[in-house]
Amino acid sequence: MPSLGNQEYIRDMNSRIVLGQIIRQEPVSRAALAKTLGLTKATVSSIVQTFIDQEYVVEIGSLNTGKGRKPILLKFNGDCAYTLSVYLSVDSTFILICNLRGENRQFFSYPPAGPHPQKRLCQYIRLAANCCPPSRYGIVGITIGILGIVHNNRIQFTPYYDLDSPDLARQIQEEFKVPVRLENEANLSALGERTFFHNHPSLISLNIHTGIGMGIILDNRLYTGQFGYAGEFGHTIIEPGGKPCPCGNRGCIEQYASLRAIVDMYRQAIKNPTADASDLCQAYLEHQPQARACVETFIKYMSIALNNILNIFNPDMIIISSILTEKIPGLIREIEQHMSNTFNRNCCFVAASHSQETSILLGGACLAAKNFLKVSDLQFCKTSNETAPDSGAAAPVS
Repeated sequence: MPSLGNQEYIRDMNSRIVLGQIIRQEPVSRAALAKTLGLTKATVSSIVQTFIDQEYVVEIGSLNTGKGRKPILLKFNGDCAYTLSVYLSVDSTFILICNLRGENRQFFSYPPAGPHPQKRLCQYIRLAANCCPPSRYGIVGITIGILGIVHNNRIQFTPYYDLDSPDLARQIQEEFKVPVRLENEANLSALGERTFFHNHPSLISLNIHTGIGMGIILDNRLYTGQFGYAGEFGHTIIEPGGKPCPCGNRGCIEQYASLRAIVDMYRQAIKNPTADASDLCQAYLEHQPQARACVETFIKYMSIALNNILNIFNPDMIIISSILTEKIPGLIREIEQHMSNTFNRNCCFVAASHSQETSILLGGACLAAKNFLKVSDLQFCKTSNETAPDSGAAAPVS
């Protein structure tokens, strides 16, 4: 006879699988869940009833099959709890409160948290949390996206904040008594895009700002490497012996193709130290020669970068998030046209679905929701313009 501990473990694992399948397949009946997962109807009914009691799942009516008893349909109840996501950018602090489906979104923007962000960050979180709608569980998790490297929920390196302690998550968790996760902003961007907008098992999200960060989703999982350094694409060398980089190398691609590098190039070309990215984009659209030369430099290095990414990862999709691709129509297409790699025919290149900070914050919401629900994957985008292969349901534990 199995021990009580084993029985509890099996039920817990099956519960996670059932909840994950409800989210993927909703609206769905108990009978359909049992058939898909290979569990008995009694097991599924018992698990579902627990979820209904916990308000994770709601019944939304019946399905008219034309014969026999109408099966009652189930749907995941995202309003049972809320998440709070923070993005510490260089110029601002962005916060998003949303439910577990990424809906009922409330955005907040505050001044930079400063070089020592702990105290001011707590103030910002408290202000935003006071606006959270009522729910059974309230705010169940906080995610903080940073420009830097994170490993084991601790900051390993960041060039933008002078933290009193790398254990920022523990400090915030002690203040608000909910789980807190730290993550690199590009990783969160990839999670946000895949969870809410693009149903692909493998995708790359390229965030181009003061540097160049890359979030990597492979086989439906975020890939961060052994110590969290995977995705530091801005520090791959594109010009041997080239411009010095703060990382210690020379010729890193972010010294040539980051937003900061391109805007600096434009400022020097027009001899205007206050020109910004919006000025550059407008001048490009007005066919100003200096602006067009700067954007052509961006196109040149981005085409090389995307070619390298294609050959290393072979993703279904590459998402490019930059103010340049937001404001200049057809820019991604121009980059594609500069690529001669025959492999790119099987990869879809798209702009970010929303602003860069929105994708990052939604990725944070995904991370907090997964942690609360204890599921390995969330996917609220049921279809994509480019249909992804069906990865199938996870196998139940017996």
